[in-house]
Formats: sequence, C-alpha cells, structure tokens
Amino acid sequence: MKFLCVSTEPQHPVAEELRRQGQEVSVASTVLEAGSALVHGVVDVLVVESGDLAADARWLDSLRMRARPDEPLVLGLARTDSDADLEPLLAAGVDEYLVAPFSPGEVRARRLMLERRGAARRLRRTSEEAARGEMERLAAIIQTQADVALAGLDLDEIMRLLCERARVLCGADGAAVALVEEGIVEYRVTTGSVAQHTGFKLKVEGSLTGASLLRGEVMRTDDTEEDVRVNVHATRQVGARSMICVPLWREARPVGALNVISSRTNAFDDRDVRTLELMAGLLGAAMGNAAEAKARQELMVQRTAALAALQESQELFASFMNNSPVVAFIKDEQGRRIWVNESYRRFFRIPEGVDLALIDDTALMPAASAEHVRREDQAVLSSGKAWASEGMIPSPDGSERYWLTYRFIVKERSGRRLLGGVSLDVTERKAMQAQLVVADRLAAVGTLAAGVAHEINNPLAFVLSNLSFLVGELQGVSRELPPGRIAEMEEVLREASDGAHRVRQIVRDLRTFSRGDDEVATAVNVQAVLESAITMARGELKMRAQIVREYREVPLVEGNEGRFGQVFLNLLINAAQAIPQGKPDQHEVRLVLRHSGDRVIVEVKDTGVGMPPEVRARIFDPFFTTKPVGEGTGLGLSICHGIVTGFGGEITVESEEGRGSTFRVVLPVAQRGRDVPLPPLRPLLLT
Repeated sequence: MKFLCVSTEPQHPVAEELRRQGQEVSVASTVLEAGSALVHGVVDVLVVESGDLAADARWLDSLRMRARPDEPLVLGLARTDSDADLEPLLAAGVDEYLVAPFSPGEVRARRLMLERRGAARRLRRTSEEAARGEMERLAAIIQTQADVALAGLDLDEIMRLLCERARVLCGADGAAVALVEEGIVEYRVTTGSVAQHTGFKLKVEGSLTGASLLRGEVMRTDDTEEDVRVNVHATRQVGARSMICVPLWREARPVGALNVISSRTNAFDDRDVRTLELMAGLLGAAMGNAAEAKARQELMVQRTAALAALQESQELFASFMNNSPVVAFIKDEQGRRIWVNESYRRFFRIPEGVDLALIDDTALMPAASAEHVRREDQAVLSSGKAWASEGMIPSPDGSERYWLTYRFIVKERSGRRLLGGVSLDVTERKAMQAQLVVADRLAAVGTLAAGVAHEINNPLAFVLSNLSFLVGELQGVSRELPPGRIAEMEEVLREASDGAHRVRQIVRDLRTFSRGDDEVATAVNVQAVLESAITMARGELKMRAQIVREYREVPLVEGNEGRFGQVFLNLLINAAQAIPQGKPDQHEVRLVLRHSGDRVIVEVKDTGVGMPPEVRARIFDPFFTTKPVGEGTGLGLSICHGIVTGFGGEITVESEEGRGSTFRVVLPVAQRGRDVPLPPLRPLLLT
C-alpha cells in the first residue's frame, strides 16, 4: 500500500514503522504539498494528526476532493486517548486511528485492517462497475432491438447494424455475418478489422465457423494458434487470435453465423458469448421476418397478377358482350338477374347503378310475357339442357319485338348453377323483309317515273313551242285588239308558260331521283342537287317552315348525283317532320353550303324538337326509328350514312332537345374540281 503522512516531522514514528514493515511512505509537511502528491500519484492511505484537525478540519475534505474518484482511506493519530484528542478524528470520519505510543504491533494491526478495508472497497467498486457495465450493455441491446425494428425489413441494413453492435459490445476488433451455401461459408457483411474481407470464403469442414454450423452450437477459442478446431490459415488471413462463432437459425436449421474476432488472445469472456447470442437471436429473427415478407410479397405479386389477368378476362368478356348485337343475361335459380350486357340495359332502359337482383320480370314487361319467360327459364333449369325458342317481348314503348333466345346452364366453381341466355332481335328480320318489299316497289315506281318523265317530255316540248308561237303571234296582232284584252291575254300566256317550265323542272328532278345508273362516281354540282331536293320536298316543308339558303361558291364533289339527291331529300324530309305543322313563319330549315380545304360541307339545320342523347347516339343504326309502328322502318338515315361514307365522305349530327338538329355532310372535292381555280365568293344567297 502507498501511505502519505501529513506532518511537519520528516521522520514521523508511524511513517518510519510503516517503512520498516515494507510499505511505501511519503511525508508532506503542508496541505499544499499533500494536495500536489495526491494529484500526481496514487495514494491508498492518508495519515493525519488529531492536533492538525482540532483547529480546522476542512483541509482534509479538500484533500479528499482532490483524490477523487479514487478517494484514499484515512488513518488518524492521537497523542492520548482523551476525548479532546479523539474528538477531532471522529468528527473528521477517519477510517482507523492509533493512540501513542505507536507500537509496531498496533501499527501492523491498523495497516492490515486498512488493507482489508481497501480490498473490500475495491471489490465493491469493481462490482459496481461490473453492474454498471452490464446495465449499459443491456441498455445497448435494448436500443439495438429498437433500431432493428426501425430498420423494418431491410435485411442488409439489419445485418450491418447487428454486426457493428456486436463488435462494439464485445470489445472486438472486427465482426462478420457469414452465410453458408453448398458447403461454403462466405462473409456477407463485415466491420472493423475485417471490413476489407467482405466476400471471404472458406469450407465448412475444418473451420471453427463450420463446426459451429454443423453442430448448431456456440464456438469460442481463446487462441486460434493453439485450437485444433481452427483453420489457422484462414484466421491468419483475417488476423484473428480470439474468436466467438454463434449460429444463425432459420426454420430450425443453422444458415449462417455471427462472428467476432480479436487480434489478442483471451480477449472474450462469458458475457461476450451471451451478448453475441442475443445479437444472433435478433439477426435470426430478422432473417426469418425478411424471408416471410419476401414470400408474402411474392404471393401478393402472384395474386395481383392473377387478379389482373382475371380483370382483363372480365373486361374482354364485357367488351365482347357489350359490343355484341345480342341481348345477354345471367340469372340465378330463383330468377334474379346477376349480370346483363349493355344491349340488355339499353333495350329495357335500366340505368347504371341499379341493383339487378331487385328488378322483377314484371317490372320490365307485361305479366303475360314475364310468365312466358319464367316458364322458358324453368324448363332449362329443370332439364339441364340448352334450349332455343322464339317469342314476343315488347319494348318499353309498347312496340312488338320478336326474339330468338338461346338458354343454357352455367356452373360456378362452387357448384352453384346459373342460367345464361342470349337473345337476337328478329323484328329486324321482318323489317328487312318489309324493306325489301318497299325497295321493290320503289324500284318499280322509279322505273315508272323514268318512263312517265320521258313520255311527258315529248308533249311538253310541243306545249312550250306552241306557247312561244302564241306569244309572238299575239304581239303581231296587238294593234288590232283592244288594249285591255292584250294585257289579259299576255298574262294568261305568261302564267301558262311559267307552269309549263315548272313542269319541265319537276320532270328533270324526277328523272334525277329515278335514274337507274350504276353509281359510278362523277363530278357533281352539289348546289344543283340541293335545289332539286328542295323542289321534291317542298310539299312537306311549306306547311312547317321557311327555307333559308346560305350558299357559297364551292367546287364540284366526287359522287353520284342521284344518290346525293336521295341523301339530301331524306335530310330535308326528316327536318320537316321534326317541326310541328301550322307555324311556318316561326320555324326555318336552313341549308348551308361551304367548303374547307379539299372538302365541301353541306349543313341541314332545323328548329324542330331535337333529340335526346340516347336517340342521337343510335340515329344512324339500321332499323332504329322513333316513329310509330307502321310509319317508318328506321333505314333512311342508315342508308344515307352508307351512301355518304361509300363516296369517301362523312355524315354527323348535333342535336339538343327543344333546340333543333343539324346534320352535317362532308364530301370530297372531285379531282377535276381540285384542278379548276375557285371563283370569287359571292354574297350569301338567302331566300
């Protein structure tokens, strides 16, 4: 032990006795000198005298403060055992005291007691430090658990984190995470002194790490040079003399190891083993979680792909069925609708978003039709065999519609039976037959009209010639007749001539619309065709609206005069029928003729009732009509569309309920019309 005696006596008897007993003793004559000795060296025991403490004991406290944290024990010396000498020592809290005379036996006894007290203090301090170290280590492990949780499923980040924490907590020079595959151990993550050895490989057989993996046990060596289990060549490469290997477990088998190494022998103890086991447990759990997460992710990817494929299949099926001309449905065995296509919704006018299962057959059709449908459905469900039948189901507006329906059984994967059905509207077939009859009649009428026109032209030429002769003769005899008679006769002849010329124009128009040409495309004067159509439709228009012309000079178009006449006549008649009779001064049918680039545009605008969106969307569909049964086949606009598009043009419609409609026909300029320069524009012609 080291003693420091604070005394003005250089050869204090206690100091001398302690030296004789083999102790290291120094003497400080002043408090300042004693303080310097405490700062610059280690002192186990301070020796002080009672007399020096009697006056003021604060200097002893100051010396104790200077010596912290290794505060020395205090041995007090008293001249007598009187209260006056002992009181200052007791008040100062000395650890032991001696009373003169200071015999060798007493000095030895007090020294031994101080040694035991010092040893007990050091043991207590070591225990406290060890406990504090364990607490700090436990806190570090808890913090590591929190950090691992924050790292989520990033396995690489977790391996780096745990590898570095294991190195620090075990006081190791380096640490590594080694994974095994096909008999080879590879350092995947490294830190500290082995950081440059990432990717280092060794065989499982003949290495400490391999033995740890094969046996599933913790392996520790205090000196790699002396341990037969160690691959000395490998440990020398990474600079390891001490080493701990802890297996990493996943699905009840070791898949790798967490290693710490030191360049010193005997560098690790049991606490380091326990620490590394905790780190390895955290890493094994993280590896398991990452593997489960990867499996879940792969499952989700597969499920997402399956759902996408299913959705694509459903969308393909829906697109196919919604664009099919048939009306399709699926029902359950109780007759509740599960699915219908768009054609079904349009026909029965079922809005989107309506729960199909809540719609009863009687809500869509008369009771008799609903009963017929129920019997047909039940027959297929009972027999399990597909069946085709024909029957009448009226549309919501009351018109009769005949359907050819094919019913069949559909089975779900769960085994539930469903009834599927597709229906084809064969009213259309009957309408086509009726239209063919009408077309035959029209062809006959056209042939008759062409013949009649030819027959009328011959006598009409005589009439016009004779009227012209009479006008000339009347002027020759005008001097022989009274003035009043001449004016009256001239007026009668002029009216007769006008009427004859009008008959000639009607005959020409009739020949235009009855011409049996082969629809060869030629250069057509659109304005002339429009005027002919106006003449033919005048009877429909005069009681409903005024005709307003808004013409500009346009080039000739590519097409067929007779076919275009059919188109414009149809559009004019439709415009007239969209306007109520009796108020022609309040309505108009405006014809606009203009061109844009290599296209000629004709617009037929009316101030009629207009069309709702659902009608406007189907206006060019074959057999679609809003007219009562027997008043229209629904083929007029469809034929117009076919004629216009057949000659490279297009026809569109704009309409709003209560605001009228505009049909727009766009036709290509004829090749000859492109070569001829356009004449200058003239003022608008309004009539």
